[in-house]
Amino acid sequence: MKRALQIIIAILIIGLIGVAVWWFFFIKTPVTSTPGDDTNNPGFSPFGNNNNHGTNPGNTKPGQGTSTSTTVSAPIPTLRLLSTTPVGGYGVTTTPTTTIVRWIDRGRGSIREAKEDSLDVNTLSNTLLPKIYQSQWSKNLDSFIGSTLYDGSGRLHTMYTEIKSQVVASSTDSNSANVSMYELKGQNLPDEVAAYAISPKKDRVFFFSVQNGHGLGYISAVTGGTLTQIFDTPVTEVNVEWPEENTIAITTKGSASQNGYLYFVNPKSGIWKRILGPIPGMSASVSHDAKYVIVSTPGSNETIQTAVFTVASSTGTNAIIQTLADKCTWGNFYKNLVYCAVPSSPVRGIYPDDWYMGTVSFSDKIWQINAITGEVHVVSDIIDQSDRLIDGFNLGIDAKDNYLIFMNKNDLSLWSLDLVRSK
Repeated sequence: MKRALQIIIAILIIGLIGVAVWWFFFIKTPVTSTPGDDTNNPGFSPFGNNNNHGTNPGNTKPGQGTSTSTTVSAPIPTLRLLSTTPVGGYGVTTTPTTTIVRWIDRGRGSIREAKEDSLDVNTLSNTLLPKIYQSQWSKNLDSFIGSTLYDGSGRLHTMYTEIKSQVVASSTDSNSANVSMYELKGQNLPDEVAAYAISPKKDRVFFFSVQNGHGLGYISAVTGGTLTQIFDTPVTEVNVEWPEENTIAITTKGSASQNGYLYFVNPKSGIWKRILGPIPGMSASVSHDAKYVIVSTPGSNETIQTAVFTVASSTGTNAIIQTLADKCTWGNFYKNLVYCAVPSSPVRGIYPDDWYMGTVSFSDKIWQINAITGEVHVVSDIIDQSDRLIDGFNLGIDAKDNYLIFMNKNDLSLWSLDLVRSK
């Protein structure tokens, strides 16, 4: 009897100690996490971790955004979903304190903004500007060149648009504070514009216009104004880039049944120089110093062959990876580095045609290639972080090469990848 009583007393003492430990460590001390710390990040997390998807209700000021206060602060995920709704192009700029991404909603035309050091998403303008399919932005993201398609036709309608601040008096605020909102003001550009590219300094824009069966090249200030013609060519089906101040890159649109060419054009003189071609089914993307080119061509057995071409020596080396040049972007700070969305496994097809038409789709990883050393490595296996299939395209990068921005071809959503934390 005495032995049993001793056992019961011991059990009670141990139980009381356990309760005390539980109270001290789990109840008395609040649980917190530090933004940027991935130890509490379960993987994919929508940008903002809420359901407003960038709305700006009430008197929220642009630049402040909407946020949800919680006891546990949410870490900023390495891979972030910026927009769940289809995007009609985006711009990115770097300030002394953060990187800012601004985009246009493809359906409604709302302008939205996110900062890489915050989970907030802000709606800057609700001006109706629907069906914007692509856009290129100025340096400070206060204007853009955008394109929409005429209903029932394949012709592009191009416009220059400014994002102008307007002050709206708040009737619901007890202090009668003014709310700074934004509106879109712009002007239409000639209907014949088929392609365009903004200069590296973001102060000029190059337009490629097709008129009477000829391709005409024009340059103007990014704010609009007079168009200055720099060339006239029989070539009409092209993609254009402006990688370096003195170099406009013009690539004939890729097709497995056609030879492709890459030309460099001087924006002052309009003189053309052939860099690559004729190469069947060629696509290309030029580095931001115009020294290197990532080139893709149809490979054997209905695959893709990818190479890095050095302009000065006119030599190319196998890039090891297999992806389309359309799925790559070059570094701005480290100009010899190129980032590509690369299919996790090969998919047979007629390239690049099948990918353009949507006949084939990929599940990608993000790879980095060093054009000087030839080194390659995986930056992110994005399917593990996103829990969805991402076919990356329209890749871009900020001025310091800290963030990779890209769209998912499957649903036109917008994503951001922290390259610093991915290394």
